[in-house]
This record gives sequence, structure tokens and C-alpha cells, in this order.
Amino acid sequence: MKQLSQQAQVAKLLKQKAKELGINVISSKSDSFAGGNSVTLRFNSGSDDAVNQLKDYSHQFEAGHFDGMTDMYEYDNCRDDVPQTKYLSLNDCRADKILGDLAHYQTTWFANGEKVNFAQFMYRLKNQSEDWQGVLQNLADGEKYTDFEIIPAIKN
Repeated sequence: MKQLSQQAQVAKLLKQKAKELGINVISSKSDSFAGGNSVTLRFNSGSDDAVNQLKDYSHQFEAGHFDGMTDMYEYDNCRDDVPQTKYLSLNDCRADKILGDLAHYQTTWFANGEKVNFAQFMYRLKNQSEDWQGVLQNLADGEKYTDFEIIPAIKN
């Protein structure tokens, strides 16, 4: 029987944990390349608390981090008791699921009366609203809020 690679084991464990936490994983990928390996997990549901628990749980599986100042990978979390990967990405696609057809690059985003890009909009929304997913859904459905506004691109 073929044994799973370290990165495949990490992906499998993260998918299991996500399922336990009620997070819907839409894709997972483990990859091997010259000089290392990686795991990418994409998900589109789950509470902020569940996502934070998954992130905390995932730290044990990343062997280190890339230091851009020295242009080197720093192995500062090597462990023998769990499988590990060199690069680990957890991609949160919850907002994308809620927004659906609203194209990020063609939509205008306002937060606190200021025109912002999508990342700034989401950062402010998450910091100002405990129910950011509900507020985002309402905004996508056309509701108006004092502090946040989405103006969809005009479709031809």
C-alpha cells in the first residue's frame, strides 16, 4: 500500500479538522516541487470562530516561514510528531460565495464614506461587524447601510 506524502497527510488532516468545525472545504491541493512542498486549502463557509480554530490548528503543520528580508526560508517549527509542509495556505472564500456574480474588480466599494478596494472593504467590515457575513449578504441583496455600500458595475 502506497504511503501518503507529508503534504498529502497535512491536507487530509486539515480537511478532517475543517469538517469537524463545520467548515466547507471546496478544494485542497498538495504539491511537491524542487526545494519543498505546499498545501492549499480553500473553504467557503464556517463561522469566524471555526476559521480561527482551523488556523490555530494548522500552525503545527508548517515547518517554518519565508523571510523576505534575507530571501531565505527559516525552519523554526520543525516537528517529528506530525507531518509538515513547507508552505501552507488557507484561502477564505466565504465572501466570494456570498457576493456571487459581483465582480470584485468592477464593483465600487465604500466603507465609512470612503471609496476603498475590496480587501480594505472586507477588513473594515470584519472589524466593525460581528455578523459580517450577514451584513455582506444584505449589501449584496441591495440593502443600504450607513457605514458600508456596494455599487455593482453596470452590465451592458
